[in-house]
Amino acid sequence: MEDYDVAAGILAKLKQKKGSVKGLCLAPNVQNKKKVYALVCQTLKFHAILSEVIAQADLLAKEHRLTPELALVLVHDLLFARRGILCGGWAKPVVQRHRPLLRDSLGSAARKRGLAIDGMGHAKVAAAVSAWVEAKQAVPLPRYVRVNLLKATPTQVKNHFKAAGWTDGGVMGDWKAISQKHFYQDPHLSDLLVFPNGTDFHLDALYKSGGIILQDKASSFPAHVLAAPPNAHCVDGFAAPGNKTSHLSALLHNTGRITAYDLDSRRLDLLCTMTARAGCINVNPVHGSFLDVDPNKMQRVSHVLLDPSCSGSGIVSRLDHLVDRIADGLDEEVDEAEAVDETRIKALSDFQVQVVLHAMKFPNAQAITYSTCSIHAAENEGVVSRVLSSTSDYVLAPRSRVLPSWPRRGDRNAGLTDAQADQVVRCDPDHGANGFFVARFERVGYSPDMPLPTVDVADVPEEPTYHVEPTAPVVPADVDGYYQEDPDEDDGAAKAWRRPRPAGEKVAEQEQRPHKPRARGKRIAKSAPPARLKFGLKAAVPIVPSSTSSGAVKRSAPTSTSASATGSSSSAADGKPAKKKQKRVHKKLGIK
Repeated sequence: MEDYDVAAGILAKLKQKKGSVKGLCLAPNVQNKKKVYALVCQTLKFHAILSEVIAQADLLAKEHRLTPELALVLVHDLLFARRGILCGGWAKPVVQRHRPLLRDSLGSAARKRGLAIDGMGHAKVAAAVSAWVEAKQAVPLPRYVRVNLLKATPTQVKNHFKAAGWTDGGVMGDWKAISQKHFYQDPHLSDLLVFPNGTDFHLDALYKSGGIILQDKASSFPAHVLAAPPNAHCVDGFAAPGNKTSHLSALLHNTGRITAYDLDSRRLDLLCTMTARAGCINVNPVHGSFLDVDPNKMQRVSHVLLDPSCSGSGIVSRLDHLVDRIADGLDEEVDEAEAVDETRIKALSDFQVQVVLHAMKFPNAQAITYSTCSIHAAENEGVVSRVLSSTSDYVLAPRSRVLPSWPRRGDRNAGLTDAQADQVVRCDPDHGANGFFVARFERVGYSPDMPLPTVDVADVPEEPTYHVEPTAPVVPADVDGYYQEDPDEDDGAAKAWRRPRPAGEKVAEQEQRPHKPRARGKRIAKSAPPARLKFGLKAAVPIVPSSTSSGAVKRSAPTSTSASATGSSSSAADGKPAKKKQKRVHKKLGIK
């Protein structure tokens, strides 16, 4: 039952936009991460049809103890899982007594959609609905892995995967012909490797240490197109959750400075966690709006990376986009390209134009990249056209500086001339990545050998600073060239900017906290007592007092399997009397 409760809690947080799918499922408090992640993903995929089935069966009105999210995960397994609901407790019989009605509702939903059902019975209906749902899901794009150049080289990463049983397939040709258990070098980006769709890296040592970062190919374009030189002062106007920021930091080789803005404090905290794990020491996160920044106070800035809010219509391979549609109350079964809200697109494009024009007010800015994950011309070529008509200080960079080998360029007849359309980049699933758009603006007279702005520090007002403390390097056991840090940082749970601490450091801090006495148990002193011992059948386990939400005494893990307390070995030999003795000791100490 615990896994279902955890999955239901995660779905509730996702609807409130309090985290990402992977961030919540891989949090330290989730015990069975793999099962919970699979359950959440499958429930999200079937969300529309499950909601319809539950509503038609009137399940929530009949069973008041069920929350909407718990009903979703339980009904999913009841109707689609091969082994059904795998839990005990009160919820399983509550849902199972409605099984005939829920199956009838699923059949009605299938007929409503005109699905061809080969045969009779629930199994045939469930198979037809599952096939239909999977067919409507994202295009099976490859799995892209960015090498974090701050911690590893492409050669080291390749050797790591070859040692794990993978085969190096060389430079990728046709992305649709990727072989299983093979990885490839991306032909356009030198720090990107390509793996088969569905490859899971969350237990890999390189992923845990920050040596590799899971990032779509298209979203890896902006940092490469910006091409900021070493020691440049850059601004990331819409930085969270941090993949593009850490990529820019890696291409800068941790030199210069990146001021990263975001309005969402939770997402900015996630950025701090991700950039710290990636080993970035030149990132300065600031909680605030990029549009509120006074450009005259940032005269050192030479490069600006902009990835503002957009419709997200190009995203075809992420569950997080489906979560956004669910949270916004949109129909998950309607194709984004077919359901264009012209009013919303117009509002977004107006905001995007405002953002780019504000970036052009930075007095010493040399280059600006503008990117979206949208397929709508109004947010892409339309924004570029409106910006160029509003300023004479900037022009589009030539194709030679905007991924010249990438074949898919801008759409013609969308507000740009043929020459201008050739200077911007588009991406779509036909090229093996999410829908994306990138343009690079350069100040008139710019050249690649232009020196960075030099400004007297005394003439520049102090900038808001929220420095991220770099994580102390720990020498890894298996791969040279990168640092190994604790990956189990809670997604957005921190209240202050901090780096992820190694697990050992958390324990050490816990042991130093003042002891909080229990409400029950008169024999527990109000001051911190010394560590006591639990007498068991095997080894003595020290009980380390610490303050918890309930004030209970916590038991730390045993450090040795050998008997370490007087009387513990004799108790182990006594068998049942030892258990009685253990209970007596616990009773005296006031421990349950």
